[in-house]
Amino acid sequence: MRYWLLSIVLIMVSCASPTPLVEPTVSPSPTLVPPTQSVTLPTPTTKRSLPSPTPQFHERRLLGYSREGRPIVAHRFGWGEVKVALVGNIHGRTEENTYRLMIEVAAHYRENFMEVPSEVTLWIIPTINPDGLANGTRFNARGVDLNRNADTDQDACPENDWSPDIFDSEGHIPGSGGEHPFSEVETQILRDFLVDAQVVISYHSQAGLVVAGGCGEGPSRQLAHLLAQATGYGEAESIGYPVTGSIVDYLAFQGVAAVDVELTNKVDAELERNLKGIQAVMESVVEIVSHEN
Repeated sequence: MRYWLLSIVLIMVSCASPTPLVEPTVSPSPTLVPPTQSVTLPTPTTKRSLPSPTPQFHERRLLGYSREGRPIVAHRFGWGEVKVALVGNIHGRTEENTYRLMIEVAAHYRENFMEVPSEVTLWIIPTINPDGLANGTRFNARGVDLNRNADTDQDACPENDWSPDIFDSEGHIPGSGGEHPFSEVETQILRDFLVDAQVVISYHSQAGLVVAGGCGEGPSRQLAHLLAQATGYGEAESIGYPVTGSIVDYLAFQGVAAVDVELTNKVDAELERNLKGIQAVMESVVEIVSHEN
């Protein structure tokens, strides 16, 4: 009986005093330091500074697509402040040698990139008329002469104003100036790409001449004179027949030094003499763009 009563008492005491919980041990975070404890920070390791990234010297940029969906591309060399642009093959298959010239010029500067002065960014467009080049015509896929499709109505030379009816080396061609200035996707691409250019050389064939854009004054005249001297081509005020809606006339009115270079025939690219001209222009580009009208 005594043992039975003792067992009851022990059971009652056990129920009244539960076993206390044990708080788990937590290791202090290594990033936390008590405010009263001083810490000696490790001496930082000296890191070797990395060289600044060098801009890519040659870039191939897609500018857009022709009427029939062919790519129009430009090659960039250098990263100077003055934009110099070379435009080839605006007249398709009839001036195919200007396309080959631009391809050869681009290949030259890929191999000799140090010849581009530090103040120049050189852009080369091998063809602005890939449809005419592929289809064997002077015109684009809509039958428009792309060098008669610019807005040239604002300068002081009314004889070069845009017209839907044009002249070329074959004579009078009605309707090949386009529906209106810059009606063609190719000329729109060219206009938009050259909006920030300071010097533009457009290559043609076959008169063996350099012709200044606009009314033949200011930086375009200086550019034409320099190119004629360096290349050995003649210098003239016109090509010999009316040219309306020309891209270099449009650019010259915008303040760009712009000229047409005519190769001597429709076969040879005439690389060496034109490299001399391009190099002479790049080396004198500051004087050309600062020339006052």
